[in-house]
Amino acid sequence: MNGYRRMFSREHPGCVVFLVEQSLSMADGISGTQRSKADAVSTAVNKLIASLIAMCDKGEDRPRHWFDVAIVGYTTDANGEPVVGSAFGGALAGRDFVAIPDLAEHPLDIEIRTKAEPRNDGSVIQVRVEFPVWYRMPPEDKRFGTPTSRAYEHARAILQPWVKEHPESFPPMVIQMADGLSIDDRVEEPAVALKSIATADGHTLLCICDVASERGGEPDLFPVSEEQLPGDGHRWFALSSAMPTTVREAIEARTALPVAPGSRWMVNDADTVAILKFLSVFELMGLPWPLPRLPAHLR
Repeated sequence: MNGYRRMFSREHPGCVVFLVEQSLSMADGISGTQRSKADAVSTAVNKLIASLIAMCDKGEDRPRHWFDVAIVGYTTDANGEPVVGSAFGGALAGRDFVAIPDLAEHPLDIEIRTKAEPRNDGSVIQVRVEFPVWYRMPPEDKRFGTPTSRAYEHARAILQPWVKEHPESFPPMVIQMADGLSIDDRVEEPAVALKSIATADGHTLLCICDVASERGGEPDLFPVSEEQLPGDGHRWFALSSAMPTTVREAIEARTALPVAPGSRWMVNDADTVAILKFLSVFELMGLPWPLPRLPAHLR
């Protein structure tokens, strides 16, 4: 796959769009646990936003404007009508895109959470940490169906002007966090239209994280064939983008994640650990880009 080589900069910022399913089924436990899928997904989205801000922080007055970020929530009302739009709140409410410096200045909240921290003697203690929040799942009485097609259409609508304004940038990366497909059967056409939006550096990348409801086998991270995927996995495979060579080589050079030529940028039946592995790839984007392919003995 050619292209996908533009480095992120203030002159050529990148674009990250979170498409977050907000259906009632997100209240179910993730991968057979007591933790809800809604909580796991919300935490993962907020962690990645914090990581994007950190990678743009170069010790200046404000983090550098290397990315524009959108959070699009999608569900239906009680009558089945799609409810799709910006999921930012507080000072950022209603905005389609928010630049990294504005995200750094306007979190929705700062939560105090506990985190396990290992000590030199091998023990583990729980420490209190500040956890900035930009996204929260709506209450359950506001969450119903799964209008995936409308979510793709909305993402396309907000990306068209962004690409027109940034024609030389690395193409947009759409990160879909979902636990199911659509209430209709017309998701393929809107997905193709979304992925057709392009900059001079390549087409929009649709990166799909399918969140598991039940504990089953191992999650399928970056699969190369739909034949290995259970359930709706084959449809997610068809909808997701092939991983660009530059991204795959960056993963090989800097991580131990399983990637191979032909990998799709998706994970099927993800548990909490697989979600974090899936999103960790996006944290590579703040490193020198594209990454050189290291000799085998250095990888």
